[in-house]
Amino acid sequence: MEIILLKNILKNKVNFVSYFNLYKFFLVCFYVFIPFAMFAEDICSKYKFDVDVNVQNKTVYNPVIKMSEENMVGKMGETLYQTSYASKILLINIPVKNGFCVSLRSVDIDINVPEFTIILDKRLKKYKCAYDIVLSHEQDHVNVNKSVINNNIDNIKKAVLSAVSAINPIFITDIKDAEKIQKEIQEKIESFKDVKDIQQKIKTEMDKNNEDIDTRGDSFNVWKCEDFYKEMKKFSDTITID
Repeated sequence: MEIILLKNILKNKVNFVSYFNLYKFFLVCFYVFIPFAMFAEDICSKYKFDVDVNVQNKTVYNPVIKMSEENMVGKMGETLYQTSYASKILLINIPVKNGFCVSLRSVDIDINVPEFTIILDKRLKKYKCAYDIVLSHEQDHVNVNKSVINNNIDNIKKAVLSAVSAINPIFITDIKDAEKIQKEIQEKIESFKDVKDIQQKIKTEMDKNNEDIDTRGDSFNVWKCEDFYKEMKKFSDTITID
């Protein structure tokens, strides 16, 4: 009985020491690390600046016109493009006690469609009337996409400004961490809800406007070109322009 009792006393003593050490650890965290984090945040807060946001439309609107290598099926032309968004940010590293405050200073957004490519059915080469109608139709696709982007430049800027307003200066102890912080901030801006929403809005508007162009009846005008009509009847009764 005495041995068992002694074991229990020792066991309880060990548990008490463990709990006491854990308690001391939390005290250290509370009185050292938390105040330090609050200090770091407080010392950097005064280095939050108004961020310059610049949005540029770098799209080239002179489309590349190509003739198809083979006869196109079910259509006489198409316009190919891909809209991209690229961001570049400028951070400044401000020396403070025990480290640096990393503060966002500017954001540049480039909207770009590297190249519009208009592909026309190779059979159009011989028929100027039909060629001009189809080419004009495809150029309308280019122009409507241009209008959508230009009309949303201010909306993109507002979305980015909303994103950067939520980004506060960050305290680091090692200047080598600045590159990592830059990547994190850039990703945060690009994934911000308002920024993603405006990108989706632009895509939706482009899709809707392009659909309107494709359903306005240009295919009927092509069939008015008699020589082309006679030739195409050999291939299909349902050729359209996309």
